[in-house]
Amino acid sequence: MKSVFEKELNLSGELNLSEFEVLKGNAYDGEETVDAIVYGKTCRIAFETKIKSGTLRKEQIEKHLKSSCASPESHKRLVLLTPDDSKSEYVKQFVEVNKEVILHLEWRRLLKRLDEWRKSTTNGVLTELVKQFLDSIRERIFSQDIAGIVAKVTFGEKSGVNNDNYLDEMRAGKWTRWNTPKQYKYLDGTGRKLLLYDKVRKGITVEVEIDKVEHTNAEEHYPWTNTFAGRPTVFERSIPIEHIEAIERFKTFGRNRGAFQKLTQEEYRSLLEGAT
Repeated sequence: MKSVFEKELNLSGELNLSEFEVLKGNAYDGEETVDAIVYGKTCRIAFETKIKSGTLRKEQIEKHLKSSCASPESHKRLVLLTPDDSKSEYVKQFVEVNKEVILHLEWRRLLKRLDEWRKSTTNGVLTELVKQFLDSIRERIFSQDIAGIVAKVTFGEKSGVNNDNYLDEMRAGKWTRWNTPKQYKYLDGTGRKLLLYDKVRKGITVEVEIDKVEHTNAEEHYPWTNTFAGRPTVFERSIPIEHIEAIERFKTFGRNRGAFQKLTQEEYRSLLEGAT
């Protein structure tokens, strides 16, 4: 567990954390509180946890921040433990409320550290308890929470996407939005990803975070506009269809007529293993 505080939260091992408290429910003395607190004589680390991505609330974080800053300890941190990508613009807006105090920690990174610790300890009972916890979190979060959408690109005059140059244009930052024929439910401007599947190259070629979704009628057949949060990532080598279809729910992806398919956190991580 020491590695979580030192390596993931950049906190010194000399802080002598000795106590912890899990707060039941969302109310304590009539006030909304954090989910847990770890503390010592000079340090207080508060945790706000979410098991679904895109569910952080600025108002809630500001209240937790006010409470944390009012505590007497010299070292204070408010940790947002969620499935979201720490590098996403969505997460950055919450951390920037107070960069000195607020930190974001991805569930997947916490689980990685716990799994490393589990494999190194000789305490059989504790090892089994940690394993059960890890399995529970994987089931509740990574196999259910949605990371984004894989959409098939339509080329031609109607869509305005040219197969010969759209990737170069993406790299050059000429694309700032992506229009779709319908609203993709999970592209809601909360840090989720749009991944583009190129049927000519038979692979996923582009990934981009969506900042906001609007019904603009900007194009006749593509009325929904998904605005990018920064530049898209163009994979040097596309994620091949063989790698995509190795994932159970995607085993007929290249052959079915569906224009898109939602992607869980677990599936997203599996896909990235095929990207370089």
